[in-house]
Amino acid sequence: MPMPLFPNRPPNQPPRPSQRPQGGFRPPGVQGGSGGSTKSNLMSMFQTDEGNLDFDKITSTGKQVMDLYGQVSPLITKFIKR
Repeated sequence: MPMPLFPNRPPNQPPRPSQRPQGGFRPPGVQGGSGGSTKSNLMSMFQTDEGNLDFDKITSTGKQVMDLYGQVSPLITKFIKR
């Protein structure tokens, strides 16, 4: 007789649904729901505590995006050429 996969679970009981929250991945600090727009959430990530735009943060994020693009671009072009 084969061993049951879940010996502690009572027989004929369906498994519980996943404990993972629905809706996919959200970065820490980003609130979900229908209360705000995506544009305002994005802009709030680049603001100081006083509400002004943080140009140093904008510049460093842009540099990171360009560096990432430079690393990933050759891989993408290999798949597109096939």
